[in-house]
Amino acid sequence: AINEKLMFPSRGRLGGLGTMLYNTPNSSQSLGAGFDMGVHYTHFFSSLGFGFGMHYSTVNAYALYDGAEVTDGLTHADNPYAHYNLTTRFDGWKECQHMVVLSLPFEAFFRAHMGGGRFFICGAGVQVDLPLRGSYSAAAGSYTTSGVFPALGAYELSDLPEHGFSTYSDTYGAKIENLKVGFSVVADLGMRLPLGTGGGLYVGIYGGYGLTDILGDQQGAPLLTINTSDASRIDYHGTFSNGDISAVNLLRVGLKVGVDLGSPMDN
Repeated sequence: AINEKLMFPSRGRLGGLGTMLYNTPNSSQSLGAGFDMGVHYTHFFSSLGFGFGMHYSTVNAYALYDGAEVTDGLTHADNPYAHYNLTTRFDGWKECQHMVVLSLPFEAFFRAHMGGGRFFICGAGVQVDLPLRGSYSAAAGSYTTSGVFPALGAYELSDLPEHGFSTYSDTYGAKIENLKVGFSVVADLGMRLPLGTGGGLYVGIYGGYGLTDILGDQQGAPLLTINTSDASRIDYHGTFSNGDISAVNLLRVGLKVGVDLGSPMDN
């Protein structure tokens, strides 16, 4: 016979895909790996049950730039009346975005007894995602800037580092600001195996997809510009500052392993 029991599993998501999905016209995106660990409380009424928990996870994504970006109507530091168009040509320029998220899942579960204390378990539900912090870093590849001043004709200025027109391979990094709460759908599929202590070992797979955008209002700036006070400096704004990105959604898929610290689930 199968009795109504309580489970208190601690489940760690080991390895797997933990990333952000977004579209930008000037780069190609690579998905990143992430790490996830957390605790759950689960209660079963015979074959059906419910559960909730708390997870601490990391997600990563990469944007690779190869091509040109043109920004029109900028004001140059050397002359407040000198307006110009900036062209940036990227060569293997790579930016990594990193985020730490606190997630609160709420799920409904189904279990089927397979004999010998083994159970097949599946679940589905929703999850609240609270971004704790985000950052980006760019340290691979190079880019070359040049400028056209319409008042001077179509002549393109280049190789003038004191005016911000040169080839660069600098390193940049900063926080990602204005992140907001998101909501995801989540699903689990796995098996609970008995342990000699009366608890159990859970092994399975999980998945989660963000239904809502976690990126709040951004400054809508191009990826980089020449500093308006010192033309020898470059201001790097980051991929998520680009106004062409309409949404950033979370995606997490991987292996789920945990220890059931509750009482046995069957007689």
